[in-house]
This record gives sequence, structure tokens and C-alpha cells, in this order.
Amino acid sequence: MATCPNCGEENPDRARFCLACAAPLTTGPAQQAERKVVSVIFVDLVGFTAESDAADPEDVHATLKPYHARVRDEIERLGGVVEKYVGDAVMAVFGAPVAHEDDAERAVRVGLKVLEATRELGLEARAAVNTGEALVALGARPERGEALVAGDVVNTASRLQGAADTGTLVVGELTFRTTRQQIDYEPLEPVAVKGKAEPVPIWRARGPRSRLGVDVEIGGTTPLVGRDSELSTLKETYARVRRDESVQLVTLVGEAGVGKTRLLRELGQWLDDEPDIVYGARRRSGKARSQRRGRGAGGVGA
Repeated sequence: MATCPNCGEENPDRARFCLACAAPLTTGPAQQAERKVVSVIFVDLVGFTAESDAADPEDVHATLKPYHARVRDEIERLGGVVEKYVGDAVMAVFGAPVAHEDDAERAVRVGLKVLEATRELGLEARAAVNTGEALVALGARPERGEALVAGDVVNTASRLQGAADTGTLVVGELTFRTTRQQIDYEPLEPVAVKGKAEPVPIWRARGPRSRLGVDVEIGGTTPLVGRDSELSTLKETYARVRRDESVQLVTLVGEAGVGKTRLLRELGQWLDDEPDIVYGARRRSGKARSQRRGRGAGGVGA
């Protein structure tokens, strides 16, 4: 006998739909998943639950609606995905389903902007960002209530948010190590987290040291390994630009974090300001931004 998952009615094995409620009795193929490094951000209003306990439901809704809208706008503006709302708390993911090499930085910047936006709405919040490996459900639809990511990185992010002071954003160790050159941090005392044998190190984000991807160039702190062929190709392409006085285009393709930006930095150091170098990115709104450094003529598109 096949038991209906919707109403509990027992049906003959040959039935494809429940004889009582017509719900499908067969399940689709299991949802595929893969491991990815993601950054999870939790934002929670402070004191709102107690204040809304005696408030009219319409007043609560009127307060949460603009708050949720501002949070979603800030998250999606930098490529994050809102996975769920839990009352006045918001959880979002950077790095899934689309990954960027600077997802951790994006998550921290968004957290700081969300705290700022929350204050503008007359509310107080606290936030946390944690980075780590998670199981990502391929094809998940968070807007339909489907979980996008699962793993300890999610649970820890939630716990760290509870350890943050009102109006502040704290981050875990991997987030800190990944973004400490772009974000200014203050070390805090490690906190005891449920499920962890040892206290967890945390840092409070004071603010960004630059605009995202524009103001600072960060040189590699370790030798470039295994990219001699790619770097030679870029150098040879630049030589053709100078020799033939023609435009050359090079496209770098690879997963986030494999070293595309590092390769371009190595090329920039080798060029040593001989040509003008323009770095550009396209925002979600379609407006371009760029940064120019160097002098002289010539260039390689990348």
C-alpha cells in the first residue's frame, strides 16, 4: 500500500495519485547537491519581538515590510540571495548558486550597509557573516521555501549573530582572513558557541577600507605558482599590442577563487605603470565603473 504524503490515505500500489485528495504519490528525482565555499549572513532586529508582542499585526507588518525590502535590495545589489525570513531575522547566502571570488567581502559590505539602512528606518539590528563549506542544493528555489545551503557554516553564522552587540557586525575566522585587507576589523574575545568544543574567534567589522573592487590593489603575499604559461600569454599579447599597434582581447575563464585577479595583478606589476591600465566592472543596474592608473599608451583587454 502507498500512503499519501498529503492526507495519509492508504492507496493501492498501482495508484499514481491519492484516491482521497488526488495528490501525487510518486516523488521526483532526488535533488542534486554539491559542496561549495559560501558566506552566510544573518541579520536580526534587536528588541523587535518584545515590542511587537503587544502590537497590532498590521503595525508589525507595516514595520517589517520596508525593512525586508531594504535588506533584500542591499543583498541582491551585490549578488547575494535571500534564503529565508524568520520573523524579523534575515538569512542570505553569497557564493551560491553563483560564486564570485570576493563573496566574503560582498557579504561583509552588505552587512554593514544593512545595519546603516536599519538605523535610517528607526530600528536597531545586529549581524554576522560566516564563511565555510556548505552543501548547496542545485536548482533550489528559496522563494518557494526550498533550502539553498546546509551545513555547520549556517548554524555558526546564526550563533555568531546572537553574540554581536546591537548595531554591530561580527565575522568568523575564515571571513576575517579572506577580507582583512579590504575591511577594517577589531578583534573581540572568542565566544562560546553551542555545538563547538572550543570558543570561536570573532572580529567586529568597523568599516570598509575602499569601495568594492575599485580603490585598492592588493599584491600577492605568496609567490605565483603554476601560472607561468598564462602569464607568458598575457605578456606576449601586450608585446603584440606595442609592436602592431592593434587591439588585443584576452578572456580569462575559471571558477571563482582560482586566481584570475591574481594573474592580472602580476601582469600589472610586470607592466610597472608603462601603459594606462583601466579596471572596470558592471553593476547589476548596467552602469559601468572603472579605475585608471598608470601613464602612456597601449593596453590589453581582459
